[in-house]
Amino acid sequence: MSKSTELNQELLDSCKVVHAEWNELSRVWTLPVIHAIGLKEPARFNEIKRRIEGISATSLAERLNELEKQSIIARKVYPETPPRVEYSLTKKGTELCKLLEQFADWAKRWATTK
Repeated sequence: MSKSTELNQELLDSCKVVHAEWNELSRVWTLPVIHAIGLKEPARFNEIKRRIEGISATSLAERLNELEKQSIIARKVYPETPPRVEYSLTKKGTELCKLLEQFADWAKRWATTK
């Protein structure tokens, strides 16, 4: 395989990774859930739900489960009666939240130039 072909394959592989992650993050409610948790950690289910206008309990539960599987958030259950559950960002989630803040700054800066 030539150097040029290897480089092209590396670029294609890199794009596949980026596109796959973007597709996961761009699912409905994913970014608002990450943002809502990042506003004040740890956060309980109903706190997160109050921070996101229009989200249903079902949609929130689905997003929390997906984000936990992706290691973006951590779920901690306290053995109380009734059990208390709190969500917080992992290291991966904190890094992502910082990127999203930069994106938000960019969007606000350029939104008026349409």
